[in-house]
Amino acid sequence: MHTYGTQTVNDQGHLEIGGCDVLDLAETYGTPVYVIDESAVRDRCRSYVRAFRSEWARVDIAYASKAFLVGEMVRLATEEGLSLDVVSAGELRLALWAGASPSKITFHGNYKTREDIELAVDSRVRSLVIDCLDEIGLIDRHAREGGQVQAVDIRLNLGIDIHTDPKYTTGSLESKFGLQIRTGDAAAAVAEVLGRANLRLRGLHFHLGAQVLDTKFHRRALTELGEFIRAVTAVSSWKPESVTAGGGMGVDYDGVSSPPSPEEWARDLLSVFGDQVAPYCAPDVVFGVEPGRSVIAEAGVTLYTVGPTKRNGTRRLVAVDGGLSDNPRPIMYQSVHNVVLPSNPELKDVELHEVTIFGRHCETDKLFDGVRLPDLPPGEVLAVQCTGAYTHSMFNQHNRFDKPPVVFVSDGRSRLVVRRERFSDTILTEMPSAAAGSSDRHGEK
Repeated sequence: MHTYGTQTVNDQGHLEIGGCDVLDLAETYGTPVYVIDESAVRDRCRSYVRAFRSEWARVDIAYASKAFLVGEMVRLATEEGLSLDVVSAGELRLALWAGASPSKITFHGNYKTREDIELAVDSRVRSLVIDCLDEIGLIDRHAREGGQVQAVDIRLNLGIDIHTDPKYTTGSLESKFGLQIRTGDAAAAVAEVLGRANLRLRGLHFHLGAQVLDTKFHRRALTELGEFIRAVTAVSSWKPESVTAGGGMGVDYDGVSSPPSPEEWARDLLSVFGDQVAPYCAPDVVFGVEPGRSVIAEAGVTLYTVGPTKRNGTRRLVAVDGGLSDNPRPIMYQSVHNVVLPSNPELKDVELHEVTIFGRHCETDKLFDGVRLPDLPPGEVLAVQCTGAYTHSMFNQHNRFDKPPVVFVSDGRSRLVVRRERFSDTILTEMPSAAAGSSDRHGEK
């Protein structure tokens, strides 16, 4: 069994996370349930901060909140010295509700609505990242109406393909994100922002994509960015105060991948930044990165309960009590996750078969194929590893399934940070005229 974070096998032979027996967690909180290894998340945050600060004096580690955003995660990230990036009014409201300082929040997005812009400016976020020429005037106008000067960054599209699944790519020429250098849009954006009285151009940003397993793409991007900054600063007095190298370092979903460590990431990127970018920036330039997936993914485990099992020809089929609503990644990205049997994680003294695990949605809903497991009786618990990122945040209500709870575990204790969704939660937006009966007919526990 490949382990992540604090995962281990306890004296009862059960999978344990954060000092908590996984079978006890399933009994206490029910399934499906998202379990987060709090110590592993904190260790990862600290690794990023330590690694980058050891290479450059002024760094900003911004947690990419879209990966997993609940109030407790906001508090944890800020406690560990991370700032936040958000991409919607909803994410910003949650971050502010959880106590994040707007001076530590950067607002992204390729299509910022009027609500997004007004809320971000009125909240006085640290920066809005400009993704298109059209939004420059919108941000400037609202800042002017509010009598303030809003800091902004410009997102560049450097036309770099990271050679991964196209769904993960955000920095290629075909991407919807950013302003291209070769078309002149990037230089035009710099000139326009510098000419706006209610905008202050803080810095430049790029984002290459997700699940990046090699630093060579970011090193190339920083080299090209340095050439752009040199050209821009040659014809103006402006120098960037901030440069952010976005795009997520990959994680070890299958237990055999080898993503770079935060230390390798920091060393490789900052060696190029220091030589080829910083000389054209402000003397106190801040270097930023935006880890999300690599902070939270490996710390998350989803627990399911086995239901019916079948044999269709030569295939052994196992149904669990979740599926594409709580983890759409297998359907969307054909993602691979290790599946562990918490009652016998090392699979000792059992005969193994290849099984296909399905969810219970009225779709094909195939989660994992070719998983080697013993015969599983109904009621057995399964643990799916590395589900901290883009599962809870991408939950959908297909078939009206309730959103699972979130439980943090650490030092032998578990705590519920998000309760299980109830039917009454899901009808809050329904108009009263649609109700045919009173609330006592919901059948809700």
